[in-house]
Amino acid sequence: SLRLPPATVAGPSGGAGPRVATADSPPGGGGGGGGRCRFSAVCPFPYARDGRADSVAPLGVVVCSASRGEERFSSLAAAVRAAPEGATVLLGEGETELDGALLLQRPLTLLGARNAVLTARGGGSVVVVDLPGGGAAGGLPPPTLSIVGVGVVQRATEQPGVASACAREGEPARAAVGYAVVVRAGRAELTQCTVQSALSGGCFVSAAASAALRGCHFGAAAMHGVLVSGRARVEMSHCHVHSTGAAGVEARGRSEVRLHCCRVRHSSRSGLFATAFAEAHAEYCNVFQCRFAGIECAGQSEVRVHSCRVHDGERGGLLALGRSSLRVDACAVSRNAMAGVSARGSGRVVVADSAVTSGRASGVHVSEEASATVEHCRVEANGLCGVELSGSAATLVARRNVVRGNGGEAFALPSPQC
Repeated sequence: SLRLPPATVAGPSGGAGPRVATADSPPGGGGGGGGRCRFSAVCPFPYARDGRADSVAPLGVVVCSASRGEERFSSLAAAVRAAPEGATVLLGEGETELDGALLLQRPLTLLGARNAVLTARGGGSVVVVDLPGGGAAGGLPPPTLSIVGVGVVQRATEQPGVASACAREGEPARAAVGYAVVVRAGRAELTQCTVQSALSGGCFVSAAASAALRGCHFGAAAMHGVLVSGRARVEMSHCHVHSTGAAGVEARGRSEVRLHCCRVRHSSRSGLFATAFAEAHAEYCNVFQCRFAGIECAGQSEVRVHSCRVHDGERGGLLALGRSSLRVDACAVSRNAMAGVSARGSGRVVVADSAVTSGRASGVHVSEEASATVEHCRVEANGLCGVELSGSAATLVARRNVVRGNGGEAFALPSPQC
């Protein structure tokens, strides 16, 4: 079925579309060139660097606490075991190879000097956060573990085929193939950290845990850059996720993930993916050159995208499947190999105040039993149709759009049902 008001194709005059500013915009264009986050009054970006660990000897470890002052240790594991709650563990520069996962079970801060890196081999996780009382009973805030300025690298093992097999199947972290950073309980805050995994994924947050990832770099991962599951909550701001064997950022179960001023690129699956009953929110982000969709939702998930750029995807731009819900506001969707915005199954899509341009297929494609509302948008210069509706059960509502210069019809509608 179709409902088109008379002004749909003519739409607003000018047709310039939204001017979308993201974290990658040049100075003067609303990006990060002004030395502060220009999209949020409460975002502390750029994050100030804490240089207290720079004076520690290479590979040295110092624990600072109010109760015991400064104490030096020969190993990081011993320092973490001895550190009281609230202490700061200073890690000197250099690469510290761990015999097993560094288990963090009390609130403290791990602060790295420049070029301080933790590594592990053999398929196990490098860092595991498991804070007792992580459910924050009684309304109290959950205990928090902070990691600042530390690189976390999971090296390849003698069996590289294990990682690629897991990535193909899209499996979550397992005991045999742990993610580089795992947050099981409590709250973890990672700031200015670089996380890489040649065997599995970058960061896995599960159960009812939560994490804040600020100014972090997740790359060169055999599986996900960031995976959120269960009822976990993750906030990402000014992060860079790239070169992942699975989705760049994935939310599943009843989890929730929020991205602010992030860049997600070169993932082997979708850049941002939500499934089951998860929720995902992205604002002022740049998602590009992903192997599948830039942003995808499936199952009964809900995704909200505001002021983002989604472009140069090897397949589609934004995709809603199953019974998922996708809302796109003030975004620029361009140069994708398939439809800029696509709704399939029983997916529901709303696209407002956005530009969908220069794709190789149709700008907006609605099929099967899906529904879409497109209003105040510019759909232009796409290789096929501007807006394509296929299947007798698909529905479209279009209001006050500019639809012009596409390779096919402005609106391609099924016949004779419409």
